[in-house]
Amino acid sequence: MATKTTAHDDNLTWIENPDDIIMLANHSQQNFILDLPTGQCRLDAGRRMRTLRSILKIEPILELVKSGKLAIE
Repeated sequence: MATKTTAHDDNLTWIENPDDIIMLANHSQQNFILDLPTGQCRLDAGRRMRTLRSILKIEPILELVKSGKLAIE
């Protein structure tokens, strides 16, 4: 599970599991529009984004990683 919630003083707090967080880096010369369940996300050439490891369950993302265009750091 990537995150969990705890209730304290009527506040809801997200606690991240560090093992579920990855950096997804674009090592290609292309800009990508990633179609994610939460909407589209642009990942430009040479940039990286902090995201959940579960993004690798999305087949087009996994194919980009396998082809070497995107890398996990």
